[in-house]
Amino acid sequence: MSEYTPAVNEGPPKQPGVADTVRTIGALSTVGISFVLAVVIGAGAGYFLMNRFDLGGWVFLLGFVFGVVAGILNVYRTAGRFLK
Repeated sequence: MSEYTPAVNEGPPKQPGVADTVRTIGALSTVGISFVLAVVIGAGAGYFLMNRFDLGGWVFLLGFVFGVVAGILNVYRTAGRFLK
């Protein structure tokens, strides 16, 4: 026969404290800032190249698209770490 051991109830689950809430808000704000910064850097690089080397507007658009893609990758990577 097997021996039955009742589970020990340690009480209700603990509520997250203020420190955890502030940490979560900080992580989420970092995601937003990194996305905006990636788009600004990409668009700025495209604008610089467009004006400096007399290239067409497609260079600005290309830089903007690269910035958006980099921002999405940043959000995806950060969310992956945050949700673990």
